[in-house]
Amino acid sequence: MGARFWGSPCRRCVVSGLVVVALAGWMLTAGPHGAEPESRPDPQVLLEKVDKIYSDGKWNGRLGMVLWKGRFYIFFRSAVAHDQDGAIRMIRSTSNIPRHWSTSPYSPENYQATIKAGRPVDPIGPGPEAALVIDSPADESEMHVLGTPERLFGYVVLLVAGSDEVIGTQVIHTDNGTDWSKPKQVYEPGWSFWKPRSYKDTHFVVADVMTGTRRIELLSSTDGVAWKKVSTIAEGPFTETDLVFLKDGTLLAVARQGRVFRSKPPYTEWTSRRCPTLDGPAVALVGDTVLASGRVAAGNFPDAQQGERRNGLFSIDPKTLKFQWKMNMVTQWGGDVSYPHILSLDRHRALIAWYDGQRYQKGVPKQADIFLAILRLVPGT
Repeated sequence: MGARFWGSPCRRCVVSGLVVVALAGWMLTAGPHGAEPESRPDPQVLLEKVDKIYSDGKWNGRLGMVLWKGRFYIFFRSAVAHDQDGAIRMIRSTSNIPRHWSTSPYSPENYQATIKAGRPVDPIGPGPEAALVIDSPADESEMHVLGTPERLFGYVVLLVAGSDEVIGTQVIHTDNGTDWSKPKQVYEPGWSFWKPRSYKDTHFVVADVMTGTRRIELLSSTDGVAWKKVSTIAEGPFTETDLVFLKDGTLLAVARQGRVFRSKPPYTEWTSRRCPTLDGPAVALVGDTVLASGRVAAGNFPDAQQGERRNGLFSIDPKTLKFQWKMNMVTQWGGDVSYPHILSLDRHRALIAWYDGQRYQKGVPKQADIFLAILRLVPGT
């Protein structure tokens, strides 16, 4: 149930006695020191807008999203199938409003280009292809992004083509959103990064190692290139761990295998509790609400949509660390879905992007499209 896809091994798909698949409505149990503290009413989460923003018939997934220099950027892995050699591509908005994208046929510049080329506009044809960022003989498994005022960094997790063997993570950067530096190895071979975050002029990321002593480590950096270990969050078969900083500096870390970790500065001691299993997790603070998302089993969190998998959305109580299921995102097939990314827009609204694909079959070309939604949080009663 915790597998990334069906019938195939995966470098991050781990079966362990520590990992328990979440049942519908499963909440974390009270801590060892007695009753949990009272918490404010949980907000409702509404869908304000949902769009399919990229579809070209290929498998496009494993997203990274950032607002940088007045534009939204979405990076994704593009391939003919989930388990085939992939490249990293990019789309970006034409302004700081996530409405018209570089690949949309309806954006003003693409619409005018269609007119000038003498092509019919009713129905309008597809827009330009997503821009290629990096493609090498290795398999660019995914790219996570970090924006600073002057520079945008991409952390590319590389696999040996045709296998699940992790080569490591490489960093590239751009100062204009178009021209990228040559890749350079970051940290140590065999480690993979997951969704770097910034807090008080320091960058943080969780890296996992899939060989030797399995573990996840918190790393920090001041320049986005040189990273050093802060602490070992946990030993064991944990991967894909996203971070969110609370307003008091408390750090939460949500791992794919159904664990949420918590630490206070200087982030050297960690406590943990079980939580729903979220494949490809994403977390973000929106106002006073912590949102989390990732792939879940439809049987555990049922809705009226078809298929076996969903991209679920949850809130996390920062005091009790309870997860509250809110909804499942729109799906076409209920198959190969996940790798969301959440960006806060203001105290009550957030963007969430995810990929939605056909059911995985080993070695079989499949389609996966990119969706984007605006979430609105309404105070609970």
